Amino acid sequence: MRTGGRARAAYQVGLLRGIAKHFPDLQFEIITGVSAGAINAMFLAAKSGPLAKKVEDLTDLWCALECHHVFSPNYARLIPFRTALHGVIPRFVSRKPHGLFNSDPLASLLRELFDSPIHRAPISGIRENLAEGWLKAVALIGLDYATGQSVRWVQGRNLEIFEGTQRRNVPCELTVEHVLASAALPFVFPAVYIGDRWYGDGGIRLSAPLSPAVHLGARRILAMSTGYQRTPDEASHPGVRGYPPAAQLISQLVNSVFLDVIDEDVIRMQRMNEMIDHLPPVERNGFRRIELLTLRPSVDLGKLAGDHQRDLPRSIRLFTRALGADETESPDFVSMLMFEPQYLRELIDTGERDIESRLDDLRAFFGEKAGPRAVSRAE
Repeated sequence: MRTGGRARAAYQVGLLRGIAKHFPDLQFEIITGVSAGAINAMFLAAKSGPLAKKVEDLTDLWCALECHHVFSPNYARLIPFRTALHGVIPRFVSRKPHGLFNSDPLASLLRELFDSPIHRAPISGIRENLAEGWLKAVALIGLDYATGQSVRWVQGRNLEIFEGTQRRNVPCELTVEHVLASAALPFVFPAVYIGDRWYGDGGIRLSAPLSPAVHLGARRILAMSTGYQRTPDEASHPGVRGYPPAAQLISQLVNSVFLDVIDEDVIRMQRMNEMIDHLPPVERNGFRRIELLTLRPSVDLGKLAGDHQRDLPRSIRLFTRALGADETESPDFVSMLMFEPQYLRELIDTGERDIESRLDDLRAFFGEKAGPRAVSRAE
């Protein structure tokens, strides 16, 4: 499972690069992605060849990215009180664009990357990998703005669909639009129209980010998070003095919605495994232990972003400064917009180093004889 965080998803590329270095023949049969992690998930699911080759191509892609390749500012939307004006003088204020930033550059990049120039056309590489048996299933997660349901778009073989009142599974052939929708952070990037509904970032209302891989049949889950796990001392240290600026408030909101849930779900799964281990096999009622390994950054990616704010384009830098990003020690919100080569390369290098420190855990995890492996990218 791969979580996202927009630009922070480059850290996942570093993890994959480190894994491919030591396990070049590794295959992931089940791949899930949410938020910006959907981009990396789709790349692995759609591209052919060994893992090492796919990861090198993915690394080249990320190392060449700049902000203008991914989004452009919607200057009119940045004017204060513009949204409020809709209710007062709607005739004189255009209702477009629908986000602070325009994601058309990313859409063009993905269409070229996946050789899918036609809108809503299926990404052919997934179908081919499924047919050849390299892939069992791939799932992306989005939020249905009309119903508030978490929607899982699933493409795969022999699928067993699981649904609940707040989650809906949609078997389909995945497209660039599904990737864009899963990564469409509310207010920041515009929602994406699929079918007859508008969808946004799948990290919202995804209370159990590990569940898509579980319901697709995974017996082992490699979860890639971009959230730094602070020490008790770090957690109690204030990141800002005085009244918190908007950047601090937004960062806390983003972290609570996108990062904290993966930690809570990991704890739930660990407790479930402990409970299953204490039950005799005949009393498990179909429940099975799921091996889980969670990879996360050894450094605060938000703090790293603060060191690179000077690398942002002037228009974006003015926007982040207006929010008070330079007044907080860990501008996590800024890290999501930091599509600049120096920062992205540092995240990739950090991911590679973190793999080296977890090699023993990875060897034990991949060496076990169990069912299908899943890689999940979450926030």
